[in-house]
Amino acid sequence: MNELHDVVVVGAGPAGLALAYDLRDLDLDIQVLEAGDDIGGRTRSVHLAGATVNTGAMFIYRGTRAEALAKELGQETVPFHPATYGVHIDGVTSVAGSTSEVVEHLPLAPESRDALVDFMEGLAREYRANVSGGNITDQAAALEHETVAARLEGLPGPARSIIESAVRGGSVGEAAQLSAKYALRYLASYIAHERDNRLYPVNGMQALPRALAANVGARTSIATGIRVHVVRERGDLLEVTAGDGEHQRVFLARHVVVTVPAPQVAGICGALPGWKNQALQAAETPGSTTLTIAANVEGLPKFVDWSFISTVGKKFDAIINPQPGVLPGDGIVRFTCYGNSAGFIPGIESDGQQIQQWIEDFLEVAPELQDRIVGSVAATWEHCFSVLSPNRNDALPDLQRSIGNLHFAGDYTSETAGSHGAYGEARRVAQVLRADLLAMA
Repeated sequence: MNELHDVVVVGAGPAGLALAYDLRDLDLDIQVLEAGDDIGGRTRSVHLAGATVNTGAMFIYRGTRAEALAKELGQETVPFHPATYGVHIDGVTSVAGSTSEVVEHLPLAPESRDALVDFMEGLAREYRANVSGGNITDQAAALEHETVAARLEGLPGPARSIIESAVRGGSVGEAAQLSAKYALRYLASYIAHERDNRLYPVNGMQALPRALAANVGARTSIATGIRVHVVRERGDLLEVTAGDGEHQRVFLARHVVVTVPAPQVAGICGALPGWKNQALQAAETPGSTTLTIAANVEGLPKFVDWSFISTVGKKFDAIINPQPGVLPGDGIVRFTCYGNSAGFIPGIESDGQQIQQWIEDFLEVAPELQDRIVGSVAATWEHCFSVLSPNRNDALPDLQRSIGNLHFAGDYTSETAGSHGAYGEARRVAQVLRADLLAMA
């Protein structure tokens, strides 16, 4: 039996759910289809040692649609207030409040040490020149076509490795991919101890998608465990075939919005025009793995102040403490190790041996926490967040461009990427649909 809907949304991540929420006042028949067994996509939050932790997206950024939705839906947030920066290389961990203090204690030759200080202090100056109130200004547009790698030329090897690890840990992408503009947000902001651009959701990043799902229109249905196989034209409508084996279902829709990661789009949408396929290829969306470690730090106050540590030569690229300066009542700090260079590692969530290897690497960075770890949880993503590269920036008009009544929304179609980009893209597409559907009414 064919089911007819006004809109079918492929994917129940931030973009898909925010789209349904943004259209809630139009009394539309909207069907959201999610292949996984839960909603929220890469905002997945889980419980670890008595508290909620994030396994993918970590922060809500100020001045974005994500912040507006969080306020609108009553999500509790606290500011991210880093006071330190850190580096681990060749068995030495140095964490301090200033760049010179951090670099002073690293096992580097004098020329590497001096070059690293100059580079990091230069990044901090550039950050302050291009950011106001925690938000990147229009002045930074000149940096869109330059990569971080271009800045690293001539930097001595060990110093370069430190910055490359920091780039991977903060942005998913490589230095040769990440634009200099967005290095301001995902690298320089940590070095500059920015206090006005990140908010940490007390109940986890996934709480916002759940709140969106709870507040969609009365005629919106959200179904999990239903994988979309193909979207094709059928007369004046679009036909969506989904399900598995003998339980396939066909949905007909006036509009379809695809919100899955960029590498999955072509497989679902079939014969796309060449310009769309070319644009999708520019939207690189690599895999990533994270391990969040809960450690009792009572009596060890320095670990409370850790915020971002670049780790060279480990299974992960960086360690983030999303609530620096705050010692929870249970004395446990939850550190997330971002293994973006590790990519997608199927099965690691239940692989005790691999998890232990990551923990051992963590303990090489923080040896004082030996015998203080009280829990850990791993997560892995085949396609994490889309890289903020100059190539993708150039392809944005075609990434966003609809094909008839087939629309595209996600972090990869946004200027900023990440979950905050996905929320913004949901609003853009919702405005397109609103105009079209109201014109037909």
